[in-house]
Amino acid sequence: MGSVRVSGKCLKKVHVMIKLWNATGSTDCTKTSSNSATGNKQAPYQCVMKLKEQGRKGFFLYDSIDSDELGDSDQREAMEENEEEEELRPTALYTVGGSDEFTFVSPDGLSGQYTGPDHDGVVLQTENPAPTNCLAYYFEVHIMNAGEKGEIAIGFSKEHIYSEGYTVRSCAYIGNSGLICSQNGDGDRTVAKASDTYTTGDLVGCGIDSVSQEFFFTKNGTIVGTIPRQFRRPVYPTIVLHSQNEAVTVNFGGQIAFSFDFEHFEESLRVKKEREIEKISMSRSISHGLVKTYLLRYGYEDSFRAFNLAASRHTVIAQENSFDEYELHQRKKLRELIMTAEIDDAIAALKDRYPQLIEDCSALFECETIEESGAAYLLGETQKNIVAAAVSEAILSTNPATRDQQSASLERVLRQFEATCSLYARE
Repeated sequence: MGSVRVSGKCLKKVHVMIKLWNATGSTDCTKTSSNSATGNKQAPYQCVMKLKEQGRKGFFLYDSIDSDELGDSDQREAMEENEEEEELRPTALYTVGGSDEFTFVSPDGLSGQYTGPDHDGVVLQTENPAPTNCLAYYFEVHIMNAGEKGEIAIGFSKEHIYSEGYTVRSCAYIGNSGLICSQNGDGDRTVAKASDTYTTGDLVGCGIDSVSQEFFFTKNGTIVGTIPRQFRRPVYPTIVLHSQNEAVTVNFGGQIAFSFDFEHFEESLRVKKEREIEKISMSRSISHGLVKTYLLRYGYEDSFRAFNLAASRHTVIAQENSFDEYELHQRKKLRELIMTAEIDDAIAALKDRYPQLIEDCSALFECETIEESGAAYLLGETQKNIVAAAVSEAILSTNPATRDQQSASLERVLRQFEATCSLYARE
């Protein structure tokens, strides 16, 4: 099946997809709420942007949809389909350096012991790096035996790097000295003093604070020191056993609770980040203009009218020179037909008013038994929204004034912001 030309770029799967959807739904935020005793229309400001934080990074823009109109299963499906694939997390240790002859690692990869001479040692590292899609990451180590010299080093490093803070791209909290050492890729070393040392029986934690861009360390549930993160992700939880009989057991979270209240710590970071965001000032004319162009682009005519009316009472909305209400009413009607599964009417309207769009997709075949095919997933509410948006974009592509306009300003801002956040998280 070949790809389609420019005007069919957004419509490349539209013809076949339109024929597939049979579910009903509504996406107009001026629909009367079934939960409202007065039957008032929903406020246009319910068209909101939401940054989902829990385990994910992503932007979701929702028109105001009554929860009764969109079922729980559809809501879950919409959220799940917007999420990125889950990152693999550290779950076990294995030997990456040192003497295997004198090293024992338990079958589950959660315990390690070194029995060799003091002049040697062993490096234990996790199979997966610390995740990058969260505000903070943390693991904890139970010191089963500090060994003869108590030189255990716990921290993070790049893959297969000997981690004790004295080699490049590594950071570690060292037991007998209480030093926290870090070194970047250029060999610049930073040394800080923790408030305490650790030995046999202690629970030592190590974490990443992505808000402050720091590594932090705990002992028996209390933070004892921090140090700036000087090297890029991904980084791996790493433990170095130096002296004879040093032994540890690691806890990556889950079934066994941490001694440190990590959930409270993570929540405090979330509050801190939200406060920083709240301090950012943006004029109403800019923010309202971004929302306005989004509603215009995707054919939410009633939402656009209501939003424009409410917003204009407070401020003059900035207008993009290249963006107007081109075919807005027709795009709204087509969106409604698609979302209510009036497929034949939608195709007839397209053929009547925009025949070239249907012709561009004539090579796409129609599936008669969609439920039994690999395309059955296209029946969901989220996919109907996608095709409605694609139709609206394809119609806009016929307007010479906006032919080069690839997306609404709000989407471009969000893409840029998400890309920046992604790069920042890996610094």
